[in-house]
Amino acid sequence: MLTFAVPAFLLAGALAMLVPLALHLIRRRPPGRVPLPTARFLAEDPRNAVRVSRPTDLPLLVLRMLLLLLVGAALSRPVWIPAPEGTSTVVLLDRGGGVDAEGWRTGLSAARQALLGPEGEARGELVLFDSAAVHVPRARVRPALFDSLLAAGPGRARSDYGVALRAIPSATRALRGADSVTVRMISPLSRAGWSPGLGVLRESAWPGAIQITRLPMAHDSAAADLPASSRRAYVVAGEGGRFVSVALGALGYEVQVIPPTGLAAATDTMSPDSGAYFVLTQPDHPTARELISRVRRGASLVVASTAVVDSGAWSYMMPWDGPFTVRPNSGGTLWLGPDLRIGGAAGRVEGRTTEGAWTVAAWDDGRPAATAMRGVRGCSVYVGTALEGGDLPFQAEYPAMLGRLARGCESQDESKIDRPLDSGAVQVLRGRGASSIAANRLAAAGGIAFGRWLLAAALAVALIETLLAYTRRAPR
Repeated sequence: MLTFAVPAFLLAGALAMLVPLALHLIRRRPPGRVPLPTARFLAEDPRNAVRVSRPTDLPLLVLRMLLLLLVGAALSRPVWIPAPEGTSTVVLLDRGGGVDAEGWRTGLSAARQALLGPEGEARGELVLFDSAAVHVPRARVRPALFDSLLAAGPGRARSDYGVALRAIPSATRALRGADSVTVRMISPLSRAGWSPGLGVLRESAWPGAIQITRLPMAHDSAAADLPASSRRAYVVAGEGGRFVSVALGALGYEVQVIPPTGLAAATDTMSPDSGAYFVLTQPDHPTARELISRVRRGASLVVASTAVVDSGAWSYMMPWDGPFTVRPNSGGTLWLGPDLRIGGAAGRVEGRTTEGAWTVAAWDDGRPAATAMRGVRGCSVYVGTALEGGDLPFQAEYPAMLGRLARGCESQDESKIDRPLDSGAVQVLRGRGASSIAANRLAAAGGIAFGRWLLAAALAVALIETLLAYTRRAPR
């Protein structure tokens, strides 16, 4: 369907094109002079003879009429709008390294459901993104496309949500004929994809809300974190320690369980400058000072939330800023990177990393769950939950989690640690307003504008008319 924003200009152009026709049809001819002897007795008539005749130059007439019609049509701003198609969708599908095979399959299924109709017809545009975006036009969105993407699997590049947002305007401009447009992002929503200034970019990329489908982040088996069999681990626990010792033994550690008051007595059988110390219950002051000295000489210290209840002998050394009070029934899932996550925690301590420390694990809302800090030669790690509480010990990822905590200072660069976006960042990506935006509010305006092309055609006709009139000018 062809529509005109200002149809009056088209009417004015159609009327103006009649002017050259009238000028060509009306010919003004001066009267002829006849040298008759009796002419001296007649008075001279000042009028000219005007008569209507056939046009003498049809190509020039047609060009002049066409020029006026094209100018009027261009000023009327015509737009071609295809048949109404209802609501179309732009799907932003994350294919970055934070998506595992299961998440990739889930994401493709959600994208297929959003973009394909009951008969397999395309209902929108697909944008695949990681560190770069690939726009798949609607003409190529077919069931075979999703089958080939499933066979190819996700990529390994780091995802960038800014890249996905910048691809929205071009994708929406391609949706001709849509009454309204929705945008859906399918991604694990990891912190690695966030970049400074993304909030401003989000507001300019899309005027409404973005529908978000969250995928699970990639994670591998616990065997990926197996350390060397010569590593030693010491579990400091008054009661318990059985789950931690068994899990560390499965990782290849030589494990020794020590009561809090027996650390000094066991010094002869312990390596003074290495090993991993897992503290599960609150030690007395002499034991705390002994553990601090071992960290300074090169040991790794992992302290559970149950071992620090107040600002005691070693809380100043903990990489934690905030209270040490556990909130019961407030646990969740711990994320220790794109390859490891574990659920089942029974409670958590709310706080943040202290100055000089970094996060080695985060909760599923993005808040710190475990932080690490170097201590001269060694490392201290604070875990904001009980290591043997809830369902943590019964998860398949439990040994890998302990191994990652024991090597917390090996990932000092916080930018390398991928964890889920916090709820505030997710809300920024989602945005505000309606999720379905009318097509006339978008740059595409729901159709194809022909105004500029008609002006170009009018310019070409004007040039041809000028050349033709010049070549046919009669010599003087």
